[in-house]
Amino acid sequence: MNFTKGNLAWLLLGLMLPPLSACAAILIPPYSAEAIEARVIDAETKQPLESVVVTANWELRGGGLAFGGSSFAGQLMVMEAVTDKNGKFHFPAWGPIRQFKGQLLANDPRLIFFKSGYQHLVLSNDYLGNVPALEAVHRSQWNGNTIELKPFKGTVEEYAKRLEFLATSLESLLSEECGWKKIPHMILVVSEQSEIFRQRRLYALPSVESLEVRYSNSKSQCGSVKEFFQSYKP
Repeated sequence: MNFTKGNLAWLLLGLMLPPLSACAAILIPPYSAEAIEARVIDAETKQPLESVVVTANWELRGGGLAFGGSSFAGQLMVMEAVTDKNGKFHFPAWGPIRQFKGQLLANDPRLIFFKSGYQHLVLSNDYLGNVPALEAVHRSQWNGNTIELKPFKGTVEEYAKRLEFLATSLESLLSEECGWKKIPHMILVVSEQSEIFRQRRLYALPSVESLEVRYSNSKSQCGSVKEFFQSYKP
């Protein structure tokens, strides 16, 4: 990463500041993100993959500016896209957004890819550790790239075990209030896969039914999970 005078100033400031507080958060500039467009193909056939669900999230971390946040502080932005017949997907640019509860890290955004029958994939920018973002405008290093998904080869039991990691990756998105409303296509495709596993008495992924139970106490704020997803079903 190239350090400008402005970036160096932010880094030095972060090293001197105590754990993030409301006062410290005011010093963080509004965040923005550039558009992301890429292409997804089958890793073996090299053919474009249609109907791959892709989520993008920019996660806020709390706990101090100096070495990156150590605690989850919410999602600043969550988006979802589905690949077209050419395997392409697009996320529009957004921002600026000012917030006061955390900071973005240099590895944001995180991209999650899933299509039934394939290994799911999680991609972020290549930064080791919790490195605070030194720039207000975030970019994805995967923009403009071709991304390969590998077909899963194994038993249904092995696939269910593998996709436990997908459920873990989605958890921070679902922990947000009404978070399931931001990733409806991912929830539906994962729910369909969960039903296949459930019939085999295997590990159950998040599903419309399980989310309805989980968020039953928040219906007043978010509404019914089942009713929301009715509009997405054919």
